[in-house]
Amino acid sequence: MKKNPYIIGINSGTSFDGIDVALVRFKGKSLSPIFIDGISIKYPRRIKEKIRMVINAGAIHELPQRTITSLDSHLGEIFSGAALKIIKKHKLKKEDILLIGSHGQTVYHKPRVKSVQLGDGKTIAKKTGIKTVYDFRTSDIKAGGEGAPLVPFLDHIVFNKSKNIKGILNIGGISNITIVGKNCTPTAFDIGPGNALIDLISKKYFNKDYDKDGLFAGKGEVYLKLIDRALKDKYFKAKPPKSTGKEYFNEKFIKKYFSKIKNKYDLIATTTCFSAECIEQALYDFVFPKYNLNELVISGGGLKNKALIYHLQSLLTDIRFSSSDQYDLPYQYKEAMLFALLGYTCHLGIPSNIPSCTGAKRKVVLGKITN
Repeated sequence: MKKNPYIIGINSGTSFDGIDVALVRFKGKSLSPIFIDGISIKYPRRIKEKIRMVINAGAIHELPQRTITSLDSHLGEIFSGAALKIIKKHKLKKEDILLIGSHGQTVYHKPRVKSVQLGDGKTIAKKTGIKTVYDFRTSDIKAGGEGAPLVPFLDHIVFNKSKNIKGILNIGGISNITIVGKNCTPTAFDIGPGNALIDLISKKYFNKDYDKDGLFAGKGEVYLKLIDRALKDKYFKAKPPKSTGKEYFNEKFIKKYFSKIKNKYDLIATTTCFSAECIEQALYDFVFPKYNLNELVISGGGLKNKALIYHLQSLLTDIRFSSSDQYDLPYQYKEAMLFALLGYTCHLGIPSNIPSCTGAKRKVVLGKITN
């Protein structure tokens, strides 16, 4: 193995805004990734709409297989192009890259049963000529786990020596948190909707993929009684480990709890506040009783939603807020860095799930390798 090899990590989150690519290196025997650079690639509109269609279908097994196979192949080619773009940007050769760790695009996630990510790893390996590691969730599911969350492994690597207990909060389509620190067994779980409901409303009523800076939400009235009702949903009462996805937090969820809201600005304002209150409730139910938490380290697209962060800070006045960027984990590329790390540990044969977070019965190596 070359000294301090380059590794590429690729991810597209549940918001499916596009592809995030991270170029990282590892020094010596350390598993802590060193961020070199990152790029983001927007999906072509027609591909984005196909992804939306598959996700909104809810039951992927009911779709024609040719639809899934075609999208899987197309996404593999797009992911390949993204990897080649960052290689070209840094004037590297394919021989300089040890491997590509690609998570793909999640289109279906049923905890402990099945998780589907599209973006064919074999296509990526063929198009780039670089060893590719993919399919990171199946091994954990086979070991009795939820198949999620996976990010606690990176959080543990980076923060396990921290004297103070930290909550590492990612606000993507789904928000998730990891509790880490020195002498602390990592705990992690999916909290609930981060941007998922906000993005749905933004697309349907404002024809925008997301509420930039939370500007739409800032113009509406918040219906607190409806939020209180929605917070009684069974998912929030379930104890960790647990994971979820857009199969649960979708338009049906909006209709169930927020159908009384007729004004579009009020609707997006309420669901934005709801995302913040989901986080607060999860902390009070499952974190504060066990841990002396004094800092939230935030990453993901939700960090840029000023309305959401305002609500969160108003609810958690005793907690220090920081960005993952302050810890050399660029908020936009943190999950891409994760899959570079998981690709690397798969290559080394090192188990990288955390059973206390996923509920798996044992530690397992995550990922499949293809050349």
